[in-house]
Amino acid sequence: MQVSPVIASHDPSFWEQVGAYNRANRSVHHMVENFGAFVAGMFMVGTVFPFPTFVLACIFCIGRVLHQVGYATGYGSHGKGFLLAFIAQSTMDGLAMVVWCKA
Repeated sequence: MQVSPVIASHDPSFWEQVGAYNRANRSVHHMVENFGAFVAGMFMVGTVFPFPTFVLACIFCIGRVLHQVGYATGYGSHGKGFLLAFIAQSTMDGLAMVVWCKA
């Protein structure tokens, strides 16, 4: 984001808003990095375990929203969202392993 230093230097809250935007944007990019494996797992696991896959998808989405909101408010408050998304991702990976072993 390009900002005129003359305009922005007089308003310290402006830099707080820029930081919040940058952190929220980074959180979205983190989700995009991890989303491919999760979606692939949904397709593999969803045919064998449809309801648990649905629950894990909901938990993953809630976790990512909490991660983004927490990260935008300040570094460190995104941990709860990260934990939820990580648990959902890890459980999906474990179910994919079960599907693979049973195939």
